[in-house]
Amino acid sequence: MAMGPMVLFDNGNESVGCFPLHTLSMIEAGNDVVNIYFGHSIKHIVVLACADGNSDAIVRNLAAIFAPMDKFHQKLITVADDTNSVYLDALITGVTSITADPA
Repeated sequence: MAMGPMVLFDNGNESVGCFPLHTLSMIEAGNDVVNIYFGHSIKHIVVLACADGNSDAIVRNLAAIFAPMDKFHQKLITVADDTNSVYLDALITGVTSITADPA
């Protein structure tokens, strides 16, 4: 059974996370950040920074991109890579943090 692609986040300071897209549980926006939650027994939280007033648009854009998971042919999707200045959505300005939160 194929699990789908992995999604990559890199904050440019040796904090990197790569998660199976099928474990995405929520994307939420507020106060110029976007919080992305992955995992089951351990929740992983990725916080993305954005310009003033763009967090809601990023959530809508990422949801539209991620929704058809079975359509992805690549095995790795770079969502935000501060080291190489690569962003899946041009409204993302960086990765604020990548953390694990035991449930």
